[in-house]
Amino acid sequence: MSRRRAFTLVELLVVIAIIAILIGLLLPAVQKVREAAARMQCSNHLKQLGLAAHNYHITHGHFPTAGKNGCETPIHPNVGALCAAYDPNNPNGAPANTPYTVPTSDLNLRRQEWSWAYFLLPYIEQENVYRNANDAIVHRSVIKIFHCPTRRSAQLYSNNNKIDYAANSGSGLGDATTTGVIFRTGAAGPVRLTDIVDGTSNTALFGEKRMKRDRFGLSYDDNESAFSPGWDSEIARAAVTDADTTSALNNLNWGPNPDIRITNPGLFPDPNSGLNQFGSSHPGGCLFVLCDGSVRGVRFNPDRNIFRRFCTRADGQTISGDF
Repeated sequence: MSRRRAFTLVELLVVIAIIAILIGLLLPAVQKVREAAARMQCSNHLKQLGLAAHNYHITHGHFPTAGKNGCETPIHPNVGALCAAYDPNNPNGAPANTPYTVPTSDLNLRRQEWSWAYFLLPYIEQENVYRNANDAIVHRSVIKIFHCPTRRSAQLYSNNNKIDYAANSGSGLGDATTTGVIFRTGAAGPVRLTDIVDGTSNTALFGEKRMKRDRFGLSYDDNESAFSPGWDSEIARAAVTDADTTSALNNLNWGPNPDIRITNPGLFPDPNSGLNQFGSSHPGGCLFVLCDGSVRGVRFNPDRNIFRRFCTRADGQTISGDF
């Protein structure tokens, strides 16, 4: 009777080693395929936002604005009486710490100065969310195309919906800055396509916003709903520096830059402080949709002057070369 020969220990170890090597060779390829798919999906999300903004423009004659607190100056004449009633001792309306939303049951008045993300809802097949009269439900409505799959899943964070994309506000995020395409409500009249004199194919409309990956739902640029955060870097970014890209560190650049994985307390004493630059979790660069509806990638830390021209709509400067 013949006896079956089993693997020796050495042979078994060799087989295990070969399998480990094959897995080691396979994993990077799988990761590249996954990132390519996620990048394509992220690009498609930006494409949809660009198309929605153009459809909004067709309907209203201009792009949306980026919102502000409803009773902060300049107060819209339609809500002047409501804001004054909220704070009758202030002749200019409510104080700076007013609630984000105008105190009224009238849906249109209550939300008229919410963020651009809210006003694009009807143009991304989210009319039911847009029309829902319950603000809390709207704030907790997760919109899949607002999320980059490379960065995080589409879900609630700190019980609010979020957004991974920001409007291009230009060369700064100050209340009076109007050099971009979508900026603080009331800073100036909303932008029309004819106002983008540098060319729609040379000017950013929306891009991925840089974030702290260890502070999702907590940092000040991610701690509120995507729809009514007032005016801040939750829904707008610009060609500016962050605390870790300043001239003090001999590293002056205006972005975009990679997401921060672990917040450095030496650079960010307040771990929840917000970021102001564009950026992403993709390897190598950040995605933008331009004012002509096309999507392009911009490498991390590009030529700062060319990138600033890319973020301003009417500075008369040309964009040349790869950035």
